[in-house]
Amino acid sequence: MSIDIEKIKASVDEVFDDVVSIRRHIHMNPDLSEQESATAEFISAKLDEMGIPYKANVAGHGIVATIVGKNKDKAVGIRADMDALPITEETGLPYSSNKAGVMHACGHDIHTSILLGTAKVLKSMEDQLPGSVTLLFQPSEETIGGAESMIEEGCLKSPDVNSVIGLHIDPEIETGKICIIEGPMNAASCEFEVKVTGVSCHGAHPDKGLDPLPPACAMITSLQSIITRRLNPAEAGLITVGQFHSGTKNNIIPAVTEFSGMLRAFTLENRAFLKAELDKVCKGTASAYGAGCEVEFCDSYPSLENDSELYGLVKKAGEDILGTDKVQLRDTPSLGADDFAYFCHGSRGMYFDIGCTDKGEKIYPLHNEHLCPNEECMRTGMLVEILSTLRILNKEFGND
Repeated sequence: MSIDIEKIKASVDEVFDDVVSIRRHIHMNPDLSEQESATAEFISAKLDEMGIPYKANVAGHGIVATIVGKNKDKAVGIRADMDALPITEETGLPYSSNKAGVMHACGHDIHTSILLGTAKVLKSMEDQLPGSVTLLFQPSEETIGGAESMIEEGCLKSPDVNSVIGLHIDPEIETGKICIIEGPMNAASCEFEVKVTGVSCHGAHPDKGLDPLPPACAMITSLQSIITRRLNPAEAGLITVGQFHSGTKNNIIPAVTEFSGMLRAFTLENRAFLKAELDKVCKGTASAYGAGCEVEFCDSYPSLENDSELYGLVKKAGEDILGTDKVQLRDTPSLGADDFAYFCHGSRGMYFDIGCTDKGEKIYPLHNEHLCPNEECMRTGMLVEILSTLRILNKEFGND
């Protein structure tokens, strides 16, 4: 299809005020992860107004909507998460959260509103689209990783979705700009728990028992040698112990010492390597001390890896519709994690950040009670989402 950038800008201008109103409603009425029923009902009502068919209650409160293009069997996906956080808002805005202790402090209200605005613009050109567009309103990003469950329930099927794009606000980037990276963007994550067992006895007679504290402490110290001596130094990895529990009284040698934490790496292969090495270090150390040891792992999000071709298309779209000076290229990935990563492994994915803080303004980080994104960032998000989607459709359906 022919793409008119000026027409896209005009269309975004037309819907922008409505998108702001949508965002403020969602911000005032936040829902925690796995409890997004009211938000889902609001999104459904907006989709009804636009005449966009959808399936509700996907993986909990998720919604999968479809703008049907000329190819009804294949689509490009756009994802937005929609859950809030257990934080008491302190912004003082007239549209602050009306739920005590619950706030959209990660920008998911912004993401959802951008997607609804993008949907309205794409719906207006539905008969021109060479392929269909799947709108993914995803729950539970902050807890159980709703993306994985949505994929398991078929959100990338009927129509088949080969490419998915998504965005996230970034307070450290100036409003009106985007930041992108090719390849690895976020790490694969895994939580671990270690239980070291000994024999309890009186603290005055340690020889009568087996103290699990020394081997547990030795394990924690040794874990860092995995990163510095076992992992390829050209690749990043992280092992963090966040909790340590042992004992009930000052004069008792405990029977059990437990600690837990998380590890991260930029590839699934390195995540598996770190898990194997951690298991080896802990059980080997326990054996040397004569103690018992149990290690349990719980894989979290996989690595978020941006597809090279989609990266090029989104980069060019940002440069063309915002200006080359508004597109920042990130040099290094982050050891943070995001469940958009599941879409990168379930299809091809491309995730990018949009700036939401004016130059010179105080920067409040994500998950902060004072976070107050400049709503103009939604204009940026819609412009890049729309143009990127159209160009991906053209590329995938032979009209490039």
